[in-house]
Amino acid sequence: MNPLLYKAHPLMHLTVDLLANPAAHSFHDALKAILIYLAINLVWAIGLWQGTRKVTEVAPPYWLAYFLALPSLLFYLPAMATILNDIITHQFHFAERFILVFCLVVATQILGVFYAVAIRNPRNGMPIGLQDGMAVSLWMWLFSLPIGLALLWLNDHMKII
Repeated sequence: MNPLLYKAHPLMHLTVDLLANPAAHSFHDALKAILIYLAINLVWAIGLWQGTRKVTEVAPPYWLAYFLALPSLLFYLPAMATILNDIITHQFHFAERFILVFCLVVATQILGVFYAVAIRNPRNGMPIGLQDGMAVSLWMWLFSLPIGLALLWLNDHMKII
């Protein structure tokens, strides 16, 4: 059994299972996941744009922020929704979630390097650098907390996932 899928949030379960075993799902399941991610990314891109502007005083265009925000959305939101769901229901046990927490730490490092290279200063065309890239990555990780809570609330009231 995949340890990421142990009592996972439905979004986490669908995402990991689609990536690990796409033949087991219908086209409708894949389209549903893609549309959910693209819709959430509208707000997620605003978080990246705001975080980049606060950290580096450089604001990428919104269309670029939309595409740069997709990797952090895929890495952070399903995992944070799973952890937040456990915390809200008072069922969080670190022994059950240490692999998921470790994956979040690794994702933060990977995204820090990605943002360090992908986001460029428009004045001189140079990348923002590793320190600022890590700060943007951590900003997006913190941004996943309110968005994850909003997703859990929407899921409870509207059953979108």
